[in-house]
Amino acid sequence: MITPSNATLPNIVEQLRGRIRGLEKPRRGPGEGALATGWPPLDALLPGGGLRRGSLVEWLAAGPGSGAAVLAWGAAQQAMREGGAIVVLDRRRTVYPPALAAWGVDLERVIFVQPQNARDESWAWDQALRCPGVAAVWGWVERVDSRLFRRWQLAAEAGGCVGLLVRPGDVRDQPTWADVRWWVAPQPAAAGRRVRVELLRCRGAGGNGSVELVLDEWTGQLCKPARNVGPVLSLGTRTNRSGTSSHVQNDVQSDIQSDVQNDAQEEPCHATHSRPLAAQLARATARPRATGAGVVRHRAV
Repeated sequence: MITPSNATLPNIVEQLRGRIRGLEKPRRGPGEGALATGWPPLDALLPGGGLRRGSLVEWLAAGPGSGAAVLAWGAAQQAMREGGAIVVLDRRRTVYPPALAAWGVDLERVIFVQPQNARDESWAWDQALRCPGVAAVWGWVERVDSRLFRRWQLAAEAGGCVGLLVRPGDVRDQPTWADVRWWVAPQPAAAGRRVRVELLRCRGAGGNGSVELVLDEWTGQLCKPARNVGPVLSLGTRTNRSGTSSHVQNDVQSDIQSDVQNDAQEEPCHATHSRPLAAQLARATARPRATGAGVVRHRAV
């Protein structure tokens, strides 16, 4: 209850916020743990160390090629590993199933739905979220009114799955029924895909903080921010002390520098490229790369 003592406007607002957080605090069942997002740095930003089953999660794309769809897909895969299927609602027809298979996804546990219109899409979201055999529902959602949004939220609670909504950045200031809302912004990068992820909302805990992630474009996994050629060059120097001629060392250094320059010229800023998920995934199967061990690694962006 709000008391009149020290009842200045800032104090009243803070007390009201505290009451709202208490009312919004999610209720977990006995022994129910958090569901990992598939990205440990994002789990670290969440008060419970992960997502709540039976909830909606928004991934807001701040710009083209933001990586929001890929991050949301990582969360869907993590949910599938703990049991259940993934439902992909693909009204825009931007998902390429064979490329998902190249990523190592078991397509027998993925249900692809391509609604013909907005009404069918809304109904499909509701039904998929309510199904107890579904671990996660993934899809792009542009516009949704508050009434329908609330219905989806109740459907997710009833079914116990997690709904992963990839949405445009211009809905950031609109109200939401999602438990968690992420803001995903592309960042310039000479190699890999660099994105900045900010936690805008976490139901019952306020939620804030941000982290930068760099995705390996060949594997879709987290990688170091930049390629480090220093140790290679130093190894060349040590090898030279052991008897390797200086011109061999120079050739090695020249090859490494040329490799890095070629990669940077090929795609100097992956994060600013506008590539639908279909094109990204199709490229994964179209451009295989062989490592020194002879293993083929598919490009996943």
